[in-house]
Amino acid sequence: MRVLFAVDGSDGSFAAIEQVAPLLRDPQDEVALYCHPPQVRVNSKNHLDELLNSTEATFAELIFSKARTRLGPELADKAHTIVGHQDARRGLIVAAQQWSADLIVVGARGLNAFQRLLLGSVSRAVVHASHIPVWVARPRKNDPGRGWRVLLSSESPATAKRPAQLLGKFFWPHDTLFNVLTVNVSVFAGRVPDWLQQQARSPDVDAMVQKWAREHDAELRDNVAKMKAFVEDLPAPLSKAEPMVIEGEPTTSILAAASGNDCDLIVVGSHQKRSIDSMILGSVSETVLNHADCSVLIVPHQQAP
Repeated sequence: MRVLFAVDGSDGSFAAIEQVAPLLRDPQDEVALYCHPPQVRVNSKNHLDELLNSTEATFAELIFSKARTRLGPELADKAHTIVGHQDARRGLIVAAQQWSADLIVVGARGLNAFQRLLLGSVSRAVVHASHIPVWVARPRKNDPGRGWRVLLSSESPATAKRPAQLLGKFFWPHDTLFNVLTVNVSVFAGRVPDWLQQQARSPDVDAMVQKWAREHDAELRDNVAKMKAFVEDLPAPLSKAEPMVIEGEPTTSILAAASGNDCDLIVVGSHQKRSIDSMILGSVSETVLNHADCSVLIVPHQQAP
């Protein structure tokens, strides 16, 4: 697997390397470090382009050097380095395409309780525009020496296949626990307040609800059976994942399940516009990304040819 790390000298970008690099191995995996060096501004009437370029190149090399110490010796010795000279949001996407990356890793902005819920402009733009999965790293709340707690959320086994294959490429600690979640949306979920449902009762409405309930129960049983079969067919260590089928509103259910299982990583699919300038992401993945207090791995759904 080819993994591209975005580094800008911030603690968040180095922490992202420290989080993901232990899950990689040489020679199965290759890593590259992408840096858009800090811009240097000099108030002078003289043109100092050569000096400015040299200074920015020095900044980039210092950042790369510090980033290598977070990779570990085996990965660091073979790490590629890419210096970006265009806008960082566009440059990272272009670098990932040209280097044929399979995964982009970026750090979320800030480390305190409030700021870690926010994404920097570069991270957000990359998530929205990327054709490939993007891991947005937030600090782990739990003991780093403990195995990961990973929640894979999907609409169905079909859409879970690509994220599951990606997870299977990492070298997870032996005590890592996986949960695979799908959400059955309630008939009125998020649309009709409870009090209005109660007051709108009529024979016609009750008949409709009873019919829906029978169909819904059958769908729920079918989803449970499909998820169990899907998990059993996954490669180790995901084959030991706990399948979860719950009823509710998707984003609320995903975040609640992640919190209840003390998750370190949420994996969620996305329907995206394929443009570097696009700022539109699927509503579920957008909400999870914004409100999760752990790392989030966004895996774009493959479009039919």
